[in-house]
Amino acid sequence: MHKPATILSIANELNVTPATVSRALQNHPSISYSTKQSVLKVANKLNYKRNKVASSLRSGKTFMIGVIIPSADTSFFGSVVHGIEKCANAKGYNVLLYQCNETHEHEIKGIETLLAAQVDGILVSVAKDTSDYTFYDDLIKKKKVTLVFFDRANDNLGISSVVIDDYKGAYVATEHLIKNGINTLHMFQVRSM
Repeated sequence: MHKPATILSIANELNVTPATVSRALQNHPSISYSTKQSVLKVANKLNYKRNKVASSLRSGKTFMIGVIIPSADTSFFGSVVHGIEKCANAKGYNVLLYQCNETHEHEIKGIETLLAAQVDGILVSVAKDTSDYTFYDDLIKKKKVTLVFFDRANDNLGISSVVIDDYKGAYVATEHLIKNGINTLHMFQVRSM
């Protein structure tokens, strides 16, 4: 079995320093185009794969975002997760998903799991039975992680959130129908047979 290719093995093959290889792989402007091409060619030949753990130790970032959803059973959360992944991937981030099954206990366990994975931030849609927000208060005070609520939130915590104003949406939709001359009473009529 072959040992995995490293920056050092690429450097040895090209007779350059590991720092030069590292900079070339990061497309650093101080490295010439020809050196970058040589490094990439050897990296491909040796099947080099970037060590994400080592990179995250150097940068202090894991490039992972944690997402906690109440349930994967609904198409709503499926489409939300799809949108999160599309945006995150476009910016070089990966997504770790945790389903809390609408329980506060699993929600806390999910956050602890994501913190242990050292995610760079967490998006949370709060479980239906969550009424005690002490855990979130502690997270904010300790500044353990960047936190954003979505869909379900608690305005009293001062945590950034992305929510839909259902009341305003219904109001605007009804107003639109009325302005366009549609009798909104027909929307609510029940026809008996």
